[in-house]
Amino acid sequence: MSLSRQQLTLLGIFALFLGPVFLVMMMRSSWWQYQPAGMKNHGHLVQPPVGLTLDQAAGIDDKWSILYVLDQPCAKACIEYVTSLRQIHRAVGRNASHLAIVLLSDTQVEPLLRTELEAIYPGFNLVLDPGRSALDTLDSINAGITAGHADIRTYVLDPMRNVVLAYETSAAPTDIHKDLKRLLKYSDQEGKS
Repeated sequence: MSLSRQQLTLLGIFALFLGPVFLVMMMRSSWWQYQPAGMKNHGHLVQPPVGLTLDQAAGIDDKWSILYVLDQPCAKACIEYVTSLRQIHRAVGRNASHLAIVLLSDTQVEPLLRTELEAIYPGFNLVLDPGRSALDTLDSINAGITAGHADIRTYVLDPMRNVVLAYETSAAPTDIHKDLKRLLKYSDQEGKS
């Protein structure tokens, strides 16, 4: 039994219109479960995001922020890392005005270190947390992410000061830059819509 040309055309039209409907029904069914292979972000995703209280941080209002917990004394590795944060800020290009770099410390920054940091980049926001409320919150985030096995000192905060990503000290600055670029791109698109 062969089908005529008209019957084949009719079957093609039905397949063209009913095929996508059938495909959607299959994808929504319980036996087809698509799970992405992995996340694209390089840092640890903080789920749900945790709000952070930062006193004296007026320079970061309504901006994405990279927060770095400053070592004191700040050794050579610390200075190099802070320098890489400056490079990240410059590398985001036209979105630099939507990004702040925050250096957080629980004690007063020594004048010599403050001068050195300002020489590296005058755009840093030095924030003191003498009561350790922000640092205690960050410590609880770290414990939830790695069970205390990794040293996490760098965080990405959204414009409402929620911690959304956390990075170990071994994280490459390029990974932080890639995540920030993606976040700034998508937040810029949301602002336009």
